[in-house]
Amino acid sequence: MRPGGHLATAAALGGVGYVLTGSAELAAGCLVGGFLIDGDHYLDYLTFEGQWRRPGPTTFLRYYFTHRYQRVVLPLHSLELLAVLGWLSLAWPRPALLGYLSGAILHIILDILVNGEHMLRHPIFFYSFAYRASQGFSAARLMAPLIIPPEVGRAPVREFFTWRLPEKRLHPTKK
Repeated sequence: MRPGGHLATAAALGGVGYVLTGSAELAAGCLVGGFLIDGDHYLDYLTFEGQWRRPGPTTFLRYYFTHRYQRVVLPLHSLELLAVLGWLSLAWPRPALLGYLSGAILHIILDILVNGEHMLRHPIFFYSFAYRASQGFSAARLMAPLIIPPEVGRAPVREFFTWRLPEKRLHPTKK
């Protein structure tokens, strides 16, 4: 799912959470977990991709939307992290933590459903940090070969606010 889809769903989850509980902390946690979790893509871009000399947002978005990355570390997109936070929330049930956990779970479910079909070799395993590590965080091992339309990356800010992925698998999965 593109960032715009995550922004809309995280805002909706946060709004529902606020209406039901009256907690601004819970609503903020939903937004952070559901949308700002994608900050780890930028972290990967700067550190593991070595693009710290070109930190601009449009350069980053163009790089990511055209799938030029070689490594996919994504520490926040981790079922293991969600499990730890789930256990922590049992011992320390703070609204911001519960909101973050709810937003992150929604985010990863949507990623599995949307990105899995379009671009991941093993959609559920991909969200295990240990699995990504076992594959050397290699995009070539983790991502399916893609057909990327030539218009992708030309208007990265506009693309940021879209929902659906324009790229398609080179070899569609059999259903």
